[in-house]
Amino acid sequence: MNTLEAAAAAVASEPRRRLLERLAEGPATVSDLADHVGMSLPSVLRHLERLEDGGLVSRSKRGRTVHVRLVPGALEPLAQWAMRTRLFWGNHLDRYAAHLGERPGTTTAGETP
Repeated sequence: MNTLEAAAAAVASEPRRRLLERLAEGPATVSDLADHVGMSLPSVLRHLERLEDGGLVSRSKRGRTVHVRLVPGALEPLAQWAMRTRLFWGNHLDRYAAHLGERPGTTTAGETP
């Protein structure tokens, strides 16, 4: 799985997105994250494993406590793909709307014939 696919798979889950949002505020322990999302430790650990597989977070153990932090720039490939896709579809939809506006008897959204 490439970096983009791994990141996309990692953020496909709502609980994982909530974990990422919390980690955007700063590093946290696994226990803090479990409290934040209202899930059991084993469930949070499974989600963190997927986020780690996607290269989005890193874990480090200090004594008996596991600390989790975001990997800087890890979402960049996904953000770049989303921007390219948005630009592609935005341009195509703009051209399509212009084409429809040029056709006799057609209306654009919000207009009545």
